[in-house]
Amino acid sequence: MKKSNKKNNEIKIFLTETCVEDQNKTQGRSIETNTVHYSLGLLYLDAVLRKNEYKVFTKEYFLWSEENCLKEIERNIRELNPDFVGLAMMSMTRISSYKAIKLIKSINPKIKIILGGIHPSLMPEQLLKNFPIDAICIGESEQSMIEVLDCFIKKKSLESVRGIAYKNKKNEVIFTKTRPLNMDLDKLPFPNYDVFMNPEIKEINMISSRGCPNDCSFCCIQVACKRAWRPIGYMKVVDQIEQIIKKYPWVETIVFVDDTLTLDNERTIKICKEIVERGIKMNFYCEGRIKPVSREMFYWMEKAGFRKICFGIESGSDKILKSIHKNITKEECLHTFSLLKEFKNLEVVKYLMVGLPGEDEETVKETIEFVKKLQKIKKMNFFYATPFWLYPGTEVYREAVLNGFITDDYWLTDKPCPLYTLEHSEEWLRKMSNKIALKTMLGQGIFYFLGKAIKKLINNPNYYFKRLLMIKGTK
Repeated sequence: MKKSNKKNNEIKIFLTETCVEDQNKTQGRSIETNTVHYSLGLLYLDAVLRKNEYKVFTKEYFLWSEENCLKEIERNIRELNPDFVGLAMMSMTRISSYKAIKLIKSINPKIKIILGGIHPSLMPEQLLKNFPIDAICIGESEQSMIEVLDCFIKKKSLESVRGIAYKNKKNEVIFTKTRPLNMDLDKLPFPNYDVFMNPEIKEINMISSRGCPNDCSFCCIQVACKRAWRPIGYMKVVDQIEQIIKKYPWVETIVFVDDTLTLDNERTIKICKEIVERGIKMNFYCEGRIKPVSREMFYWMEKAGFRKICFGIESGSDKILKSIHKNITKEECLHTFSLLKEFKNLEVVKYLMVGLPGEDEETVKETIEFVKKLQKIKKMNFFYATPFWLYPGTEVYREAVLNGFITDDYWLTDKPCPLYTLEHSEEWLRKMSNKIALKTMLGQGIFYFLGKAIKKLINNPNYYFKRLLMIKGTK
């Protein structure tokens, strides 16, 4: 077989992510300025590919309209004429991804398409059998992508590349040996923010760790991280913060998008102390976990510039919390909020879901009353309760399949990610979602509620007027 004579710096790679379904767009809007969402996974992959001397063009269209997303992809494919397309896919972007795959191959069938992301990692065989895909990187793809490219360029078999799926010459789907997790994240280059940064972007995402050791029944991250939490060294974390400040001095806020920044309290304290020691002035947001926590950790977080910490509480019902394996209790939530009460500069955000298995009018009432208790300890500004979307790879999804509610074939349709309606209708879920938001917002006072409602209506009248109509009939 004739080998390619092309060098890496002659190979062109287009990395992209297509648009999310309309139901998951921020406040129902298409936002095409690329100043709101971007994929850190793509930025890490961009950096790794450039380090290996490939020509890389990266663009994502997460909040674009589908029409404009596909038009832009077509334009880029025709102008760039890439050798490879690396496409990041989630379950909620799969419909536009399917269309993009077919579009790319119709323009140039010789372009190799390599998929990555959570949905291809969950459904590799289905995707390879039904779409003109050349390979799928399962789980984290920085190393496997490099090896796949090398094999394609040198016309070698993919069988030696661990952690991928592909079709052989007999059109059979082949799974290679599992690739061990990268346990030394310090060796990764910093993500390449240059591909999208401009002075309009005041908020930037970064991670200090990957993975989560928990096993919540509604979450599919275990497929990628195997319940292993892997931290980046705290000094390298602060080095990256300094690099961001130096390269992009207009940035005002850094958001840690770790699944849980606070899992190791001592490490979090070290990061904060180092930020203070270096005299870094920046606002930080993060996602944390109700436990473990300590007053010392919150003290150093506030001192270092943390201004917002988000907790996934999900429900105020002990029954629901136990059934979803959340591994927290209401008492632990109250304890954490009590610790946070003294830290006036640390805003707290709680994430709630409605419609988890076992949800009913009584558990919704429990959630409302519990959130009111938390608000009496420390006020909050975010009240939305997300209707529970059903995603593949989760324990709840497997149970839904066993109960005949859904099959894997659903993910080949052009229907959006489904709400979990095995127990309740979509109308009931949305009504309860709005009921929780209304009641808990009122729990902070009628004047607070009116001010918040007026502000939201002015910001996006059509979206919030529809939501107010949904509240009709709640008690």
